[in-house]
Amino acid sequence: MSNYELSKIPYDWRIEAIAEEFTRYIGNRAFILVPQFPFMYIGVILDVVGSEIIMDVERTQIEQLENRIWQINIDTMQVFYIERGDGWPTIPEF
Repeated sequence: MSNYELSKIPYDWRIEAIAEEFTRYIGNRAFILVPQFPFMYIGVILDVVGSEIIMDVERTQIEQLENRIWQINIDTMQVFYIERGDGWPTIPEF
């Protein structure tokens, strides 16, 4: 699906589809990039509440922000990857 086609999907449907994807993989590790500081999260998906991903963050660029529970708004995510465990690549341990 092209970016143009994605832009035609109603906003609420996109948020709902991403929330459903994260809900399917609660307990798995995920990698998320956002445009604002701290820019990157790697950790375990704990829950999805509305448009918020609740994540036990193992790694960011700043050591002092690691090993904490973060709420990440789906609307702020630019890129994400969720480990699926069925032959898909895993996120490296740092």
